[in-house]
Amino acid sequence: MTLNLSKISEAYFKKLFLPKSLDSSVSPESKSSVLVLDQFTTSIISMCYTQTQLLQNNVILVELLDNYRSFNKMKHLNCIVYIKPTKESIQAFINELSNPHFKSYQLFLNNTINKTQLERLAEADEFEVINQVVEVFQDYLIINSNLFTINLPSNSPTPSSSNSSIVEESNSLISLLLSLKKCPIIKYEPSSIDLKRLSSEILYNINSNSNNNLFDDLNKGSDRPPILLLLDRKTDPITPLISPWTYQSMIHEYIGVKKNIAEVANEQLILDETQDTFFKESMYLNYGDLTDKFQNYVEYYKKETKQTSIENLQTQNLNELKKMLTKFPEFKKLSSNILKHLNIISEIDKEVNNQNMWEIGELQQTIICELDNHQNIKSRLIEILDNSKITTINKIKLVLLFSIRFHNTNDLSLFTAKLNDITKTNPSPTVSQNALLKKFNALFSSKISTTSVANTNANNLGNIFANKTINIPGLFNNNRNNRNQSKNDNIYLQYVPKLNEILADLITPNQETNSGTTLSTLVPDVVANQYGRSIQYEPVQDIIIYIKGGVTYEEARLIRELSASNKKINLIIGGDSILNSSNWLNYLYDLVNDSSTTDVISDPTEERRKQLRDLL
Repeated sequence: MTLNLSKISEAYFKKLFLPKSLDSSVSPESKSSVLVLDQFTTSIISMCYTQTQLLQNNVILVELLDNYRSFNKMKHLNCIVYIKPTKESIQAFINELSNPHFKSYQLFLNNTINKTQLERLAEADEFEVINQVVEVFQDYLIINSNLFTINLPSNSPTPSSSNSSIVEESNSLISLLLSLKKCPIIKYEPSSIDLKRLSSEILYNINSNSNNNLFDDLNKGSDRPPILLLLDRKTDPITPLISPWTYQSMIHEYIGVKKNIAEVANEQLILDETQDTFFKESMYLNYGDLTDKFQNYVEYYKKETKQTSIENLQTQNLNELKKMLTKFPEFKKLSSNILKHLNIISEIDKEVNNQNMWEIGELQQTIICELDNHQNIKSRLIEILDNSKITTINKIKLVLLFSIRFHNTNDLSLFTAKLNDITKTNPSPTVSQNALLKKFNALFSSKISTTSVANTNANNLGNIFANKTINIPGLFNNNRNNRNQSKNDNIYLQYVPKLNEILADLITPNQETNSGTTLSTLVPDVVANQYGRSIQYEPVQDIIIYIKGGVTYEEARLIRELSASNKKINLIIGGDSILNSSNWLNYLYDLVNDSSTTDVISDPTEERRKQLRDLL
């Protein structure tokens, strides 16, 4: 059975909404319900359920638990309470129980509730209005069917590493494991202190919860235990810097996506593979294939609507007329979806051309995959740095990639001087950006493997560079040259994230590898009792990946491709945020500022900013 987060969510929400509709003897009024959420479950519901779906399940009103004082008395309605069992949410619900506004309450919790909290709820239910208490384990956000994020409130790409946040992070991952019905071996990168603490907390949580039978028999019927793979973003700082060329990744890079919503021209556009067939089929397509598919989508719409035009309807009999008229709502929905993706693709196309990303993207791939020699790459980079039309950010990303690949201090000094030349780069790099250029190589060069960074076939390099200037056609140009090449031939898809080689080591553990990847292992008691501790060296079937510091859509695409190519391996991936190059760079600026000495923070504004962060 594949690991599919969307199916898990669907099953859980049936638990929430289905029981009241099973009894046909109950009147429609009695079936109607109020849904009460907290700040955590609001995001979960909004990303998995539409307003129409809620209405179809007889939910006529949605309220926030924090507003319990202002609830209207509706004693004829039942109430579904879906909250995270935090101290604040439990207390708010206890306060509501002291003066119930609704007929009865069904309490659903998106994570485990402890005995003390249950006792407090029982004592507070003086009016005996709670009908049931159910744990549904979804203390995380589902982005795609194979991609999740931890629902931790934070404005930065990486949440705080405090003890409380580690516990929250662990609890969320525990809920993920319970929802997947998996009790895994834990593997993590030992170089990361945060991952050591997180893995220890998860192990403690599994072992202690085993006493309550939560993890017992979860792996029943499987001859291999799953793996929970914990990785640190800092061991692969390159992937978020590489400009993506597949649909979902490009939307996040050039428009931005927050909780599956992209904003274009002040309009919020929902990107949900469960509700949008075109998006589901296109989200991992490269840009050239995407424009072809969209063009076919438009042609299909034209063909279908032409058959049901008013002129054609006049020639049909009444039965035919009825059939065609019933299709009109579907065509309206189809038309809206076409317009949505047209706006998105047009915005991406505008950004790609305005930023000259064809040239930038090619050079990024050439640098990081070493598809040309050092001198030629250096010359091409200098041309970019001398071009005043190229944005500062794109120049900085190129220099960062060059510095991590070639480690030449003299080259970096030359590039930095050009970046700070106002006649060539406007605006000039900020103090934080200069600090990053100076420190990036020292911070990360030891963490990056120099092998297996490219999906490159040496026999194809001659073809790739036969024409130095690659001509990319316009949005709806039918010229397919250089667009629909295989991945090995496509200059823009040569780089493969480091995650690929880490997974290769796990999937075939006996193979010889140059990756140098060493992972520490923790085996929960229930797994050791079922399989023995030597099972960790056997090939794996299910891998749950969590990247602390943020995951990218390109890594989700890699996971999808690996799953499609090997049907015996089930993979899902997640992180504490979804990264694009912009928010990853913002994190890096803070990282170098916080770790730098006073020679880096020479600007009084930056000094005050650092002092304020220390105070907070």
